[in-house]
Amino acid sequence: ALAAIADIAPLRGENRIFVRYGLKLLAESKNLGLRALIRAAGLDNKPLTAGRVGFILAPRLNAVGRLGHALRGVELLMAESEHEANAIARELEELNAKRQEIDRAVLDAARTRVLALDLDETFGIVLAEEGWHPGVIGIVASRLVEEFGRPTILIGLEGGQGKGSGRSISRFDLHSGIRGCRHLLERFGGHRSAAGVTIARENVAAFARCFNDSARSALTLDDLVPELRVDMEVALADLTPGFEALLRHLEPCGVGNPSPMLVTRGVRLAAAPRTVGHGGLKLRLETDSGTPLDAIGWSLGARIRELDQRRPFDIAYRLERDEYQGVSRLQARLSDFRA
Repeated sequence: ALAAIADIAPLRGENRIFVRYGLKLLAESKNLGLRALIRAAGLDNKPLTAGRVGFILAPRLNAVGRLGHALRGVELLMAESEHEANAIARELEELNAKRQEIDRAVLDAARTRVLALDLDETFGIVLAEEGWHPGVIGIVASRLVEEFGRPTILIGLEGGQGKGSGRSISRFDLHSGIRGCRHLLERFGGHRSAAGVTIARENVAAFARCFNDSARSALTLDDLVPELRVDMEVALADLTPGFEALLRHLEPCGVGNPSPMLVTRGVRLAAAPRTVGHGGLKLRLETDSGTPLDAIGWSLGARIRELDQRRPFDIAYRLERDEYQGVSRLQARLSDFRA
């Protein structure tokens, strides 16, 4: 049910109504496993939104399938006692934390290798490494596509074989691009935006060249610029609790009904920027009211040196309400900035 809600949230019309009521039913559920999962994730007594299902609850059920045994998630939802449910929920919490660690390690290694490439000549990225976990390489490929704007395939090697997962940009049919290199693969499958491959180790280098040639024949350098859709330009003075409440009328949000992307130009820092967590960027922005607005960009920490406290810059973000230690405040979740 959680995965279904996370996937159906993008749909429109009557399906959005279905998701809205589905979220209400999930929040009111008496299922012992679901309640234990919500508690373990720190969401007890908090509104159960599509975003929290898609980015907090569902990944915990997903992680057990990627790193453990998917049946364990079923056992959680069928638990007949609180003791059993709490034990499995803690297990899923630990597996999700482990999955996040593996994600970060693979992303750091892959990103370093991408930065070493000649990106003017690389239209399609193929990277292979011994020991890359097949359960996370698709997630990492998605993040590389977001950052570098190129179709990307990551391959985890084990013995004489590699298993890969790829993600693409909107202008490139990934399945078609891979099909042009099928003579180098043992098998492949997927669709326009995502695909998987199985390949002999000795064919990886040739496949990387072939895939890059396939992408070069279909794309131009202009196609490789990462895109960010913006819905509305606002001033920081417009970011009131009433405005945030108005935006919530657009929920539930998902891929086909994304939460509004806002842009504000000429903002200034009220304090020096700092990094937080694993690669996050934390900003405090000046406002006309005198009360600073906090902004967080979870993947932007590496760009901290682009910011100068003396100079204004533009930000693209989603407005959200952050709840911490019983205090609720507005926060800008940064997608990008331009100094």
